[in-house]
Amino acid sequence: MTLASEVNKSFYCGKRVFVTGNTGFKGAWLTAILHELKAKARGYALKPEKGSLYEKIAGDQLIDNIYGDVRDGDALTTALCSFQPEIVIHLAAMATVNECYMYPRDAYETNVMGTVNLLEAVKSCENVKSVVIVTTDKVYDNKGDGAIYKETDPLGGNDPYASSKTCIEYIVNAYRHSYLQTNTRMTGVSTVRASNVLGGGDHIQTRLIPSLLQSFADGSEIKLRHPSQTRPWQSVLDALNGYLTVARKMVQSPQKYSSQWNIGPVKDGIKSVFWVVKKMQQCYHNYSDYEFANEIEVQESSTLGLDISKSLQCLGWKPEMSCAELFSEIVNFFQQQQAGVPERDICLGQVKKFYRI
Repeated sequence: MTLASEVNKSFYCGKRVFVTGNTGFKGAWLTAILHELKAKARGYALKPEKGSLYEKIAGDQLIDNIYGDVRDGDALTTALCSFQPEIVIHLAAMATVNECYMYPRDAYETNVMGTVNLLEAVKSCENVKSVVIVTTDKVYDNKGDGAIYKETDPLGGNDPYASSKTCIEYIVNAYRHSYLQTNTRMTGVSTVRASNVLGGGDHIQTRLIPSLLQSFADGSEIKLRHPSQTRPWQSVLDALNGYLTVARKMVQSPQKYSSQWNIGPVKDGIKSVFWVVKKMQQCYHNYSDYEFANEIEVQESSTLGLDISKSLQCLGWKPEMSCAELFSEIVNFFQQQQAGVPERDICLGQVKKFYRI
């Protein structure tokens, strides 16, 4: 079977793609991918944070970017409709559990009403054929019993991050049936529920991987908050390739592929935090000591996994990078950074390797 990356490489050449949240971590990688696939892309996002991957790769040189807030519906509609895209990928969100817990009003305004504004803009643009809305694996009603969740399982959300993302699932369903798939219009629209997406260049030190790499670099103790938690760990390139595959399938057959899709690793990628630490140490050749932190945080489930059988069977997509290869690539990215190689060269190099360009 032909790999989805090969099909996407030819499909996206010349396609008009509108991306929200392109200055974030996943957005920066998607910016690099669309550039290398020779798509005609426009981004709409907040200004990049200082030290972010988007800033370091000079993302504005890789995409036609407009700075704006998804909470500003008029500005978002103008940016989208003036571009007349065929495909829309909605990444913009408040994306961390703790930030949403601290600022719930902002979380709901950005995640919920930002999505409403995006879908209202799509309503105004008949040229759009396919819309992918990114949510999260945390939309499921997680009992903490080690279950592997499939798309038909009940939704939940006990904190502002999870519940705001769950609201998005219902909003997308309502817009699909009320406005985007009717007797007079047929636009594909799907949600993609992603797992923990990892890659080089993440600058947020409160996240596990950047904090580990910094500990390796300066020789400090590794701080572990929840070493026994299991999560599905996935390459950012695999995840984004999955999003692009869903978008492509909806262009070709909007009603058939408009759905909810788990985009995660195979079971090989469901590992504990402690396993990740040991693998990273092995790749880096570092064996720092551990410190178990007791910080007050929003409560998260101790186990979480995704069943990706539906995506494997129906999309012609599968993860192309093993869990071990993922962490090797992350360490390689960081070590090249430490050696002074420009982040743009590293990022584009890994994209070219993945897509065999």
